[in-house]
Amino acid sequence: MAKKKPLLKAEDKEESVYPEFITRWLGLAGIFIAVSLFLFTQDSAQIKITLFHIAAISAASFWIASLIKVRANIFTVRNFTLLFPFLLYFGYLFVSFFFHPYMTARTPALLMFAMCGILFLIAAFNFNFKRAEEFFGYVLIAAWAVSVYGVVQILDKYILPGIDLLKWTEFFGERIFSTIANPNFLADFCLFCFFIALGRFLYSRKMSLAVLMALLVVNIIFTLSKGAWLALASGVFLFGAIYLNFFSEKYKSHRLRYNLLLSAVLLAAVLAVGVFTAKRVQSVNFRLSTWRSALEMTEENPVFGMGKGSFQFIYTAYKRPEIFYMEGIHNGETQHAENYPLEQSTELGLLGLGLFLLVLFWQLEGSWRKLKELANSPKNRREGLILLSCLGAAGVIYIHNMVDVSIYFVSTAYFLALFCGILFALNFGPLEIKRPLPEEAPAGAGKLFKWCYLLFAVCAAIILCLLFRDFYEMSSPALQGKIRYFIIYWLFFISGSLYTAWLFLSTAFESKRISVLAIYAAALGLIYISFFPLRADFYTAAGAGLAARKNASAPLYYNKAIKLNPFAVGLNQFSGIVFQNLGSREKKNLPYAGDPENGLYNDYERALRAYKRSLSLIPNDTMIHYNLGALYHDMAKYEVQKGNKDKAEQYYKLSEESLKKSLLLDPTYDNAYYQLANIALEHKDYRRAANWVSLYIEGPEEVSNPLYIAKHRNDAVAQNHLRGIKAAGGI
Repeated sequence: MAKKKPLLKAEDKEESVYPEFITRWLGLAGIFIAVSLFLFTQDSAQIKITLFHIAAISAASFWIASLIKVRANIFTVRNFTLLFPFLLYFGYLFVSFFFHPYMTARTPALLMFAMCGILFLIAAFNFNFKRAEEFFGYVLIAAWAVSVYGVVQILDKYILPGIDLLKWTEFFGERIFSTIANPNFLADFCLFCFFIALGRFLYSRKMSLAVLMALLVVNIIFTLSKGAWLALASGVFLFGAIYLNFFSEKYKSHRLRYNLLLSAVLLAAVLAVGVFTAKRVQSVNFRLSTWRSALEMTEENPVFGMGKGSFQFIYTAYKRPEIFYMEGIHNGETQHAENYPLEQSTELGLLGLGLFLLVLFWQLEGSWRKLKELANSPKNRREGLILLSCLGAAGVIYIHNMVDVSIYFVSTAYFLALFCGILFALNFGPLEIKRPLPEEAPAGAGKLFKWCYLLFAVCAAIILCLLFRDFYEMSSPALQGKIRYFIIYWLFFISGSLYTAWLFLSTAFESKRISVLAIYAAALGLIYISFFPLRADFYTAAGAGLAARKNASAPLYYNKAIKLNPFAVGLNQFSGIVFQNLGSREKKNLPYAGDPENGLYNDYERALRAYKRSLSLIPNDTMIHYNLGALYHDMAKYEVQKGNKDKAEQYYKLSEESLKKSLLLDPTYDNAYYQLANIALEHKDYRRAANWVSLYIEGPEEVSNPLYIAKHRNDAVAQNHLRGIKAAGGI
C-alpha cells in the first residue's frame, strides 16, 4: 500500500508553502490603489485599475511559484467540496461569457472578475487569523491617508478655501471624494475601513483607532451619500447585535437595553435618510427608473441573462426618457443597475443570481458557525473579533450596493475580493496543501538554471526600463507648474517598481527552478501589458486637448490609444468626432490615422469608418447613431455642392435612418429633431420640418412629469425655430 503523502496546514508557519511577503505585498498594493492619483489627467481611476492588475498578477505568480517550488498539490477532495459553490459560480460566469454578444466591450468586466477570483483564492488558501490581522493593519494605514485628505477637502469647502492644492477639488460640488475619485466610492471605502477599525479597537482599546473611526464617519457624512449612511447604521446594528449578544460578558446584564439602543440608532438613520431624500428626491427617482428598466432586461432573458458586463451596453435600449432629464445630458452612460443583486439577474439570469446567493449563504452559514464556536471560548475573543470585523467589512459593502455601484470600483473590488477570501479561510480553516517528499534536482540543472536566471534578469531589466520610459512620457507634462507633485509621484512609482523587481528576482533565484522563472517571465509580460490602458488614457487626454484646439495631429493620439486599449470601445467614437470636425475633403493616406495601405481617404470617410467600428461593438449607443446621422448629413450637403444629387439623396436617407435610431434610444434629444428638420428644409418640405420640431416641443409620449414636459413646451429656441419654418413655408 502506497504511503500517504504528508498534509501541510497553511497556518503552520514552519511548514507553510505560503511566502510571508505576499501579505505585505497585498497590503502595500491596497495602500497604493487607495491613495494613487494620476496628476496629468486628474483621473485616479485608470491608475488604480492598473495597480489592481499588477497586484493580482504578481500575487498569483508568487503563490504559484511557491507551490511549484515544493511540488505542492491543492487539488484535493476536501478543497473541492468546500469551494464547490464558489467554483460553480465562477465557472458558470466564465462559460456563459462566451455565449452572449458584445464580447469585446465586455472583456474588461471579465478581466476584473478574474482578478477578483484570483485574489479570493489566494486569500482562501493561505490566510489565517495572524495574516488577516497583519493585512488589516495595511487597510487601516490606507484609511488614515484617505480620511485625512477627505478632512482637508471638507476644510477647503467649508472653512479654509484654497487649502486643497489639487485643481479637481470642486468637481463634485459640496461632496468630498478624497483620493477615491467619487463620493459614493469614498463612502464605500470608509464604510468597510470603519468596521476593520472597530474590530481592532474592541480588542486593543487604542484611542488612535477611535479617532480614525471618527474621521471615517465624518468623511461618510460629507460624501452626502444617503445609501452609505443607511449602510453604516445597518452595519453598526448587525455588528453590535452580534458583539453584545455573543462576545461581551461586560454588558450581559444590560443586553436588552443596548439592543434597543442599536435599534433606535438604525431607526434614526432610516428617518434621517428619509428626510434628506425628501429634499433630493431625484436620486430616488433615478434609481427607481433604473431598477424598472433592469427588471425589464431580466424578463428578456430570465434564466441565463445577457452576459457578464453587458448591462451598460444593453441598458440603453431599455433606458427610460426620464433618466436623460435627471442626468441633464444626452451622452451620459449608466454603467450599472444601482443594485448589485438586480444587476446579477440582468447579466447572469436567475440561474446566476441563485448561484451568487448560494455563495453568500455558504459564507454566512460558515461565519455564523465559526463565530458561535469562538464566542464560547473566551481565550479566542481576539480571533472572534477579527472574524467579526471582516464579516462586517464585507457585509456592509453588499448592503451599501443595494442602492449603489461602488462594488464595481477598483478600490472596493480589490478589498472585497480579499475580505471574502479571508472570511472563507477563517470560516473553514486552512485548505489542504499536499506535498510529496522532496526530490533531487537532475544533473546539470544548476548550470542551466543560472543561464536561464541571467536571461530572466535581463528581460526583467528591459521591461523595467520600458515601464520607466512609458511612465515618463505620461508624467512629464506634470512638470508644468506641478513639480512637487511630479517628484512625489515619481518617488512612489520608482520605489514600487524597484520593490516589485527585487521580489521577482530574489524569489526566482531562491527557487532554483526553471519553471518558476517561466511563471515569473509570463507575469512580467502581463504586468507590462497591464500598463497599456493607462498609456491609452494619456493619449486620449492628449488627443482631446489637441482636438479642442482643432490640431490636425489629434487623430494620431487617438489611434495610439485605440491600439493600446482596443477594449475601450468609446475611443473609436471620439476619433470619429475629431475627423468629422476636421472635415478635410482632400483624399490622402495617413497611416497614423489608421488608414489601410494603398488607399486614399478624406476625413469624412475616416469618421465613417470610426463610427461603424464603434457601432459594431456597441450598437445601442444613442450618440454614435446621432453622430453618424450628422456625418451622413454633412456628406449629403457636400455631394449637393458637387452636383451629385443621386449620391446626396443616398446620404440623406442614411442620415434620417441613423437620426431616427438615435431618437428611439433617446427621444429627448433636441439636436436630433433639428437635424431631421433641417434635412426636410433642404428638400423644401416645410410641413415635415415643422412636424419634427413640433414633435420635440410636445415631448416624448412616455413622459408624463409636467416639469420635464415644460422643458420642451417652454424651449424658446425650439419655438423660434418652429415659427421660422412656418413663416418660410407659408404654413
